[in-house]
Amino acid sequence: MKYPLVAGALIAAVIAMPVFAQDTSPQAKSPQNWPMFMGDARHSGLALTAPTDIASLKPVWRHRIPAEISASPVVVGNLLYIAAENGNLYAFDLTTHKQVWLYHAEGGIGSTPAVADGRLYALSRDGCLTALDAATGKALWRFKTGGEARFGVPGGYGMPKTEGITPDPWDFWLSSPLVEAGRVYFGSSDHHVYALDSATGAKLWAFEADDSIHAAPALSQGRLFIGTWGTRFYALDAQTGAKLWDFQGVKDAETGILQGFSAAATIDGDTVYIGSRDGYMRAFDVTNGKLRWAWDAEKSWVLATAAVDADTLYFPTSDTTVFVALDKKTGKEKYRTDTRVWTYTSPVIAGDYAFAGTMTGDLYAFDKHTGKILWHYKTEDAKADTLGLIDAVGKLRSEILFPQGFPPAPGVENVKSLGAFEASPVWSGNRLITVTAAGEIIIFSAENG
Repeated sequence: MKYPLVAGALIAAVIAMPVFAQDTSPQAKSPQNWPMFMGDARHSGLALTAPTDIASLKPVWRHRIPAEISASPVVVGNLLYIAAENGNLYAFDLTTHKQVWLYHAEGGIGSTPAVADGRLYALSRDGCLTALDAATGKALWRFKTGGEARFGVPGGYGMPKTEGITPDPWDFWLSSPLVEAGRVYFGSSDHHVYALDSATGAKLWAFEADDSIHAAPALSQGRLFIGTWGTRFYALDAQTGAKLWDFQGVKDAETGILQGFSAAATIDGDTVYIGSRDGYMRAFDVTNGKLRWAWDAEKSWVLATAAVDADTLYFPTSDTTVFVALDKKTGKEKYRTDTRVWTYTSPVIAGDYAFAGTMTGDLYAFDKHTGKILWHYKTEDAKADTLGLIDAVGKLRSEILFPQGFPPAPGVENVKSLGAFEASPVWSGNRLITVTAAGEIIIFSAENG
């Protein structure tokens, strides 16, 4: 299996997170709304509208925030919410593009916010899940976890074990909260899954898992699904937190590189899908956890949450640098399209198009039926490429980014300067909304203005 860049030989891996079917709950998204990660509690990634003329899709607004952005955008009504690693949560008016409010947390916000019943919820790196008034940004309550931290193991990425734990520089996200039926669910680095009263923040239950949790939970029919950095995947009773079943994927006890669920699960009917850093996309029976199929990612990470429609599962990979479509019932590959570089964003499906962005600042619209690239945008940061990180064929130059004997973190930070896409895109109304790791918000529209 290929690894995320170590000493020039290990190169980052696949990220593919499953996506879920349409949610019909009271918090379901609308053509305009995209109220939580992947749009709904089942993480379908399905938009309810689509572009009519993909060729005319162009940027209509850009805005730079002085901070890295890891979390995906959220839209409710006419407000766009952006969480940043400087601890700021921003609300922008989608018509005027003016800032409506700003809230500052004590730690960077690495989780995609969730909005429901007039409240916004986000988890920050200071270990607090905060509820805000979604209209004003006023803090309503805070819940303190046991602490949030990057995953890491001694000797990770080829570093000497005598130097202690090497934080994993590809561990970008915190667990994105999910809100349903008066409860907010999320996971934590303190090894727990929490259910809180969404109005008061009171703890309803806490489930202790095997390892830290940075994946977002998924929910359907009273079952909550979430994976851990120990590559263990849990199905929990959403009312009580009781374990219904679990699955143990591959663990990499030596380096920790080839293990962990950082992707969220995608639920579609009686099947739940999840990709892993152990190099597989898997499908399970939601009721009993029976493994239905496993797609081999060729020893490459699957970090993105997959999107799913009537018959197909869509996701990108890391080292193998492909955008993949699988038959959702059998796991058989329908097509793969080479993106030339690691793609960690979870895709959004809008009509006949699948949108995803890469770590070289390239944003693509694929024909979801064939995988053909129908539209492409490159960030201005990537065009400038002031450090000379992209070669003539569009691949990253690992010999510059990850020199022998050096930890990978500086190289990862340099990649982000290209306007890399860590966060997933959103389709809202007639708009494609994206954010880059370099802090740029970009809104595209096929209409003027």
